[in-house]
Amino acid sequence: MTLPLILIILFPYSIVLLISSLLQPTLMEVFFHNHILIGLFFVCILGLLSFISAIFIGIKNLTNQNNPIKAAKQTMLIKLFQVPAYLSIFVVGLACMVTIFSMGISFFLIIFDCVSIFLSGFVGVSAVKCNYTNGILLKKELLLYSILQFVFCVDVICAIFLWKKAVYYFSKKD
Repeated sequence: MTLPLILIILFPYSIVLLISSLLQPTLMEVFFHNHILIGLFFVCILGLLSFISAIFIGIKNLTNQNNPIKAAKQTMLIKLFQVPAYLSIFVVGLACMVTIFSMGISFFLIIFDCVSIFLSGFVGVSAVKCNYTNGILLKKELLLYSILQFVFCVDVICAIFLWKKAVYYFSKKD
């Protein structure tokens, strides 16, 4: 795995770390020196690095520096590894909706989730385009797979189908 791929995967986990540190004072002290703003700064910096990484991977996919199987596999790995983080964020977000005092936390979780889905979706769209350029996908599949890269939960299934389709195409071609 490359560093850009790891940065994109780790972004939602930084949100989980920040949430966990709010619930566990020892974590807050160790990681963020008891300052929530340091934690938010950490999440934002990792988000920025992840954004740059997504652009880097997207450019490699769109210029065919990555082969279609590798591009689809990267997308699948990003989306599969992020599932536990998304589940944790979702559960905490639902729990925060219970009281009016914690609804603000849910708002920030929604924003960070959308950023994370955008990052993985951007990489996914570049992988879809790479597979289309190499003749693996039809034009209607290009549109469908591109849209599904941004749909929560469905994006994981779509990424797996894209990878399987690329592997099947090249195994049949040989």
